[in-house]
Amino acid sequence: MVGTVYLLHFDAPFGHAKHYTGWSADLPARLAEHEAGRGARLTEVVCDAGIRWVLSRTWPGVTRDYERSLKRQGGAARRCPACGVHPRPAPLSPHWSAVLVNGCAVNLEAECRRCKQRKPIFAFLGNTRRRICTTCADAPASVRAA
Repeated sequence: MVGTVYLLHFDAPFGHAKHYTGWSADLPARLAEHEAGRGARLTEVVCDAGIRWVLSRTWPGVTRDYERSLKRQGGAARRCPACGVHPRPAPLSPHWSAVLVNGCAVNLEAECRRCKQRKPIFAFLGNTRRRICTTCADAPASVRAA
């Protein structure tokens, strides 16, 4: 299964951990879980400690094996733009694009397949694989046909 590998950068270290690398087929839903403190155990304890995180980098269109290979290599700080690293950019995804501020992804956007408008990733909750925004998904069938 293809998804997105992502790198979270913590504002302050938690013990020795400054980053979290994860994989998801539905990135917006996974980030919402991390924000709520229900994602991974590390992000749960980081949220409980009051440490904030930012989505620092993504690798779209990869499998869980790629996430595992990144974790085995270690050294997440070598890939983190928030740590001042300037990594080679990943090839652009035809589906998602990131809005970058100082090298950190602050917003992901996608184009809805129905209305053809670019919208923030959270407008696609529950429909990220089909890339249909919630506005179009909630519209009655008669409106969609017109």
